[in-house]
Amino acid sequence: MQAFYERGVVVQDGKREIALDPKRGRKGSVVSHGHMDHLSSGGYMTPGTLDILKARRKRGTGTALPYDTPAEVEGFQVTLREAGHTFGSAMVRVDDVLYTGDFNPEGGVTCGRAEPEWCQTLIIEATYGRPSFHFPDKRDTESDLVAWTELQLARGPVAIGGYEFGKAQELIALMNRAKLDVAVPDRIADLADVYRQHGVSLNYRRTSELTEEERKDPRVYIVPGRWIRMLPDEASWLSGARTAYVSGWCTIYDFTRSMNLDAQFPLSDHGDFDDLMEFTAHCRPRRVYTVFSHATELAKEIVRRLKIKAEPLAATRRKEDALFG
Repeated sequence: MQAFYERGVVVQDGKREIALDPKRGRKGSVVSHGHMDHLSSGGYMTPGTLDILKARRKRGTGTALPYDTPAEVEGFQVTLREAGHTFGSAMVRVDDVLYTGDFNPEGGVTCGRAEPEWCQTLIIEATYGRPSFHFPDKRDTESDLVAWTELQLARGPVAIGGYEFGKAQELIALMNRAKLDVAVPDRIADLADVYRQHGVSLNYRRTSELTEEERKDPRVYIVPGRWIRMLPDEASWLSGARTAYVSGWCTIYDFTRSMNLDAQFPLSDHGDFDDLMEFTAHCRPRRVYTVFSHATELAKEIVRRLKIKAEPLAATRRKEDALFG
């Protein structure tokens, strides 16, 4: 069994071959989750990811495969496991190979958590694969974000930016727990509607349905990250709002200064370096392939610290790794 990167992660065993997260739609492939740099038509994916695909790409097609339900795909036994990255995200088990996709052992408000399991070969993402990448306690950061938001609402509207799929819905759920009024643009609402269809409780209003007078009311606006950098004409009425950006990259970069924001919070839907190392150790693989972003650095640390054979598949930079992707 071997793995390589060729416009997607490819697992090969003799004449058998299966593509994971291919760049283009491919029959018999497997899609791990609904972020656009992983999402393609034609493959197997969780029911949640399939509905996200249909919402993001109107002609998207695929085959729904529920979690923990083995299926034969391209001659391999494939099983999807909870990845904890976004709603519907999955790690992919292919015989005795485990591909994490993007994953988070801590999970989130709107999804479960990734659990390590034994595998012969582990293919692990390396988005935060440098030893210097560490996140503060997630519960503390969530508490800080809510406290800051409640304080700023006394002055007027608050706009919080993040990825429109995954992060935005996590933020809606977090503000719902704090019983704060939330409004979101239609693109975020369309994706949040899919969550609701699958039984995830999210409460929000669409900004397109707010009256001119209602827009002046103090409320939380969850918006795409790019809106925080430059408001589109459709949201010009948010120009006086207090602003914050939410991303794991906030542990490294000061966006308050470079983007003239009021605050930033290091909440990530990925695991940090320690999570990656601990997950690898608990899977007890004989061989590890690292992929995405900081694949080379992570592979070196796995060899040095865990004494497990490891090598990068590709140090590919994805749109998701961009600061405001």
